[in-house]
Amino acid sequence: MQVEVCASSISSIKNAAAAGADRIELCAALEVGGLTPSFGLIKEAIALELLPIHCLIRPRQGHFFYTKDEISIIEQNIISAVALGCHGIVVGIHTQDFNLDLPLLKKWRLLAENRYLTFHRAFDVLIEPAKALEQLIDMGFDCVLTSGQHEKAEDGLENLKRWNANFGSQISIMPGSGVGVSNVELFKKAGFSSLHLSGSKELPSLFLPDGVNHDLSFLHQPLRESNQEVLQQVVQAFKSS
Repeated sequence: MQVEVCASSISSIKNAAAAGADRIELCAALEVGGLTPSFGLIKEAIALELLPIHCLIRPRQGHFFYTKDEISIIEQNIISAVALGCHGIVVGIHTQDFNLDLPLLKKWRLLAENRYLTFHRAFDVLIEPAKALEQLIDMGFDCVLTSGQHEKAEDGLENLKRWNANFGSQISIMPGSGVGVSNVELFKKAGFSSLHLSGSKELPSLFLPDGVNHDLSFLHQPLRESNQEVLQQVVQAFKSS
């Protein structure tokens, strides 16, 4: 039973480890679904030696059809993450007709070397998910992070259960999006072996003294951090016998 925590800070990694989580999907910009973290954050996360670090490789927000320049960035980031010592790589891409880009994914499998390889929620926009699962298995992917092609995994539970029943012995079907204390039992009872969540809370805003322009927009952008108490409740509920 594996609980993966999506984390974008060193503090969040420490909270996840203290809560009993099993691994980290390391990213930046949680508010847009996660982007590739910085070189410095990857290096510091690995140096903690608290949990295995799986690095999200996503060059920008939005859809998962990429230009040649963006593909080059993705490939450089995979190479860098492997070189830095990441335990896993998280990628995803589709073609203009919303199928897997098989040639690129095969190349990325090679670039990732022997690292644990996850296909992220680009899976949730594919038009033939069952066929895609067969293809990902053939390419040697280890895991698919998915919400069952719905906004929240709870709403996609029937799809998730079907894929897990048909393919779960060959590739890990990992529910993610909206997973928390209120619904963790649903996924446990459905027989999933892994879960993905951020378990985050918004941090208090800074006190802004006189003399600072309170209207500057970046002073009001929310900061989030994984909540150890929430994560601990999820971990205990998911792993209890």
